[in-house]
Amino acid sequence: MKPLTRIRSSSAMRVAPVVLLLMFAYYFTDIRDDLRLDPLGYAPTVVDAVQRNLLPVSYAVAAALGAWEARRLGRADIWQWGAVRSRYTIAAHSLAPVVVLAWLATLMPTVWALVQTGTPLNLWGFGIVVFGMVLCVAHAVIGFAMGVRVRHIAVVPVVAVVDFLAVGWSVALELPWPRHLSGLYTGKLMFGELPTATSIVAPLLLALGVAAGVALLWSGTRWRWLRTSVAGVLALASVGGAYSMVKDWSYIAPRSVGHGEMSCAGEAPSICTPTFYAQALPSLRKDVGGALRALREAGVDARPVSMTDTLAAIRYQKRSTATAWQLPLAASHATGTTRYHVARAAVRFDCAEPATGRARLVYYWVSMRVGQGDAYLQRLATEPDFTAKPRNRLQSRVGDVLAMSPERQTSWYRQTLASACEKAT
Repeated sequence: MKPLTRIRSSSAMRVAPVVLLLMFAYYFTDIRDDLRLDPLGYAPTVVDAVQRNLLPVSYAVAAALGAWEARRLGRADIWQWGAVRSRYTIAAHSLAPVVVLAWLATLMPTVWALVQTGTPLNLWGFGIVVFGMVLCVAHAVIGFAMGVRVRHIAVVPVVAVVDFLAVGWSVALELPWPRHLSGLYTGKLMFGELPTATSIVAPLLLALGVAAGVALLWSGTRWRWLRTSVAGVLALASVGGAYSMVKDWSYIAPRSVGHGEMSCAGEAPSICTPTFYAQALPSLRKDVGGALRALREAGVDARPVSMTDTLAAIRYQKRSTATAWQLPLAASHATGTTRYHVARAAVRFDCAEPATGRARLVYYWVSMRVGQGDAYLQRLATEPDFTAKPRNRLQSRVGDVLAMSPERQTSWYRQTLASACEKAT
């Protein structure tokens, strides 16, 4: 059969308009909301937002149409041509349009999302796309196998519904491991995050192993028992191997961090933000430099070597050290509170839980020294115990300190910093 004739006669051609319209309708009603979270120019975040929502539908389409094509071949006795042409060749020709439709169902909205957010597709984002495409092939093969065995028309909607629910509802189960084998990467990918190798291999092993096992059953009538045994062993080994990889995982799949593109400027400290905010670096350097000078003049030991935006590792935050500070640089620049965050990071208590009253005195004092005391008061206003009376007392006590000489203020700061770890107030 000629390629164009094969495409025109395929079930994929008949349902393509409905499937693609459904995908774009879903995109504009639900997925676009996921993209309101600024992706920071990071392609995997955009690709994941689309595929996490649309892949269950693509898998179901691939499996259902695969079953339809197998049923149609069986009714037309084309499947019996295996003596002349390889059954795998016949299956591949029938499944090609089905797989292409399943690919288009996610690729087109993904491209649209990348264009909408102005995000260029990089190698990491392309890898996530390929992951979904490979699994679409596996679902089409498994659906085809169902259609070979069950030729009743009911097999098509049953396969579609079961496939969709098995993938989509895996995230609602109390057991965490099924979601990691579903072919959906669980948990939104943040800036700089990528799936680990194991979290990619596990669902691929399951889907491709089962697909290879059922494909063995197509090869003909000879050696049926041997082929059935090998197929069963292959499928069970794939299921067992995939399960052993994910059985101890929590509800969020593991991921590696630090893959987002960063831009840095300056020395001692060097200031690094996502490249998406690189245009803010000159202004950040000015604010940071002014705050550090004011703090050092006040006797605060503030000499960081580097400052890294906390957006570099949103989910797995690093702790600041004496020389390497982690600050919300982009966010603070947007709200005009960079100097406050620098002042707060400069305060380093010798204990994990300093006394609340003394800690507030210190934080408010350093905030006032950099000219952003109001930013700290706004932060305290979110705490239920910080009412008008504690606010007035804090302002009064720190106001008295600010009236002292620079030397006495420095001495007060060091004494209060130390006493905050001695006893609670």
